[in-house]
Amino acid sequence: MGRARILVIDDERAVRELISDALKIEGHDVHTAENGKEGLDLIGQHRFDLVFCDLRMPEMDGQQLYEEIQRDHPQVLKRIVFVTAQANSADYGPFLRTTGIPVIEKPFTLSHLRQAVSKMVGPSR
Repeated sequence: MGRARILVIDDERAVRELISDALKIEGHDVHTAENGKEGLDLIGQHRFDLVFCDLRMPEMDGQQLYEEIQRDHPQVLKRIVFVTAQANSADYGPFLRTTGIPVIEKPFTLSHLRQAVSKMVGPSR
């Protein structure tokens, strides 16, 4: 596919920057948001090929964001990948199993990001 427009939503600046920098090195156009509300605003303004989203965040968590996207931007649902350490938690495990949204578990490697991009939007080169 080449250059993809990707949104990274994570409240942890270090994680957000790590993902963003890695994707930019791969040649992608990357936007970032600190929380679900900020991410939802960006989704309303731009078309993203892929959205990497944390689950546990202040303001609006990943599950709440998913529900808002489902209601207002359903075309985006197939472009979401959750990046979380909460995949098997009592809070989020059932939600993730129900939605079938792909998950990258923290800690992750750059290879995990590349694989997700390749699977969701095609090879970058």
